[in-house]
Amino acid sequence: LRAKTYTADLNEMGMSLQTIRRNVAGAQNDLKSLKMYQDALDGSAPVGTDDIAQLKRILEKINNLRLNKAEEELFWARREGRVVSPIVDNVPDLNDDEKVEVGNFLTNITMYGVQGAAWNAILLLVVFITLVTFVLR
Repeated sequence: LRAKTYTADLNEMGMSLQTIRRNVAGAQNDLKSLKMYQDALDGSAPVGTDDIAQLKRILEKINNLRLNKAEEELFWARREGRVVSPIVDNVPDLNDDEKVEVGNFLTNITMYGVQGAAWNAILLLVVFITLVTFVLR
C-alpha cells in the first residue's frame, strides 16, 4: 500500500515510472529489488523476513526520493515569479518591482555591449581584409 502511495506521489510531482524504477534498481541494477517493488505495486506481500527487510529498504529509498523531490518542488515554487540574478538579488533596499526594472536595464546594457563588440569585430575584419587585399600589395 505504501509503495502505491509513494509512487502516486512521485507521479504527481512529474516523475515517470521509469525513473522511479531506475532509482529502485539503483546503480547495481538490482533486478530482485525491482521485482519486489513491482510485486508490492501489484499488491502481493513478501513472504520471508529477508524479503520483508529488503522491501522496507526499498520503501525507505522511495520515501527519501519522494521527500527530496518535494523539497525541490517547494524550492522552485518559492522562486516562481521572483527575479533570479546574483547581481540584483543581493542588492539591499530594492523591492521586487525595482529588481525587475534594474534587471531589465542590466540586460539591455549587456545586450548592447555584446552587439557593439560584434559590430566592431566585423568592421575591423573588413578594414583588415581591405588593407591586406588592396593597400599592402
